[in-house]
Amino acid sequence: MLIAASCLTSLLTASAGIGGGMVMIALMSYVVPAAALIPVHGAVQFGSNIGRTGVLRHHVDWVRFAAFSIGAIIGAAVGAAIAVRLPNSILLSGLGLFVILSVWIPLRRLAAVRKSSFALIGAITTFLGMFFGATGPINAALLSNSFKNRQVLVGTLAAIMSAQHGFKITGFAIVGFVFWPWLPLIGAMILSGFVGTLCGSHILHRLPETIFRRLLKIVLTVLALDMIYRGLGMYL
Repeated sequence: MLIAASCLTSLLTASAGIGGGMVMIALMSYVVPAAALIPVHGAVQFGSNIGRTGVLRHHVDWVRFAAFSIGAIIGAAVGAAIAVRLPNSILLSGLGLFVILSVWIPLRRLAAVRKSSFALIGAITTFLGMFFGATGPINAALLSNSFKNRQVLVGTLAAIMSAQHGFKITGFAIVGFVFWPWLPLIGAMILSGFVGTLCGSHILHRLPETIFRRLLKIVLTVLALDMIYRGLGMYL
């Protein structure tokens, strides 16, 4: 189910720009234990973004990428130490609440961010990513006006998310999370996600944008509410 979902959510991201990561982590919450949810999701997203970075490597702003990465190392180190100590109920409920807020509270695009501020943003969003996983929309909203054209934006965001997920899974590994039992699933999901990316532009582009966005909000909200319900059930 997760391998098929990886293909479909990558198709979603390729055709609509965002949303696939959040749907993926919401679906994974039904199968993957809460303590493994963020690390395994991060590993899958790392593979996906590495591929995109490779294709667009000539458009990456490597100076801003380096600044972001410095902050991301700090955010991952601090976040990993805290995340592994939180009960499963808090992680699942918090993730559900994060998804709802991300869906229903619009993130306004900010003015161009200074290069020196990329390190601070890298630290903050990577720290949040240790608990909530899908921080791609936040990075896009904060950084989208800092690049001169679309190719540089997409390429640099892919590199930034690769670094963010890479430091995230490294942080979890250092504090004791064991990845190797999950590697066959992670590898299969990365491959199926690549297929979904290739197919994305050929399938969903006919659906009217307003209808698609409304349906996506409804699906994510239902999944997030169920995550909160299950998290509270663990706590009670």
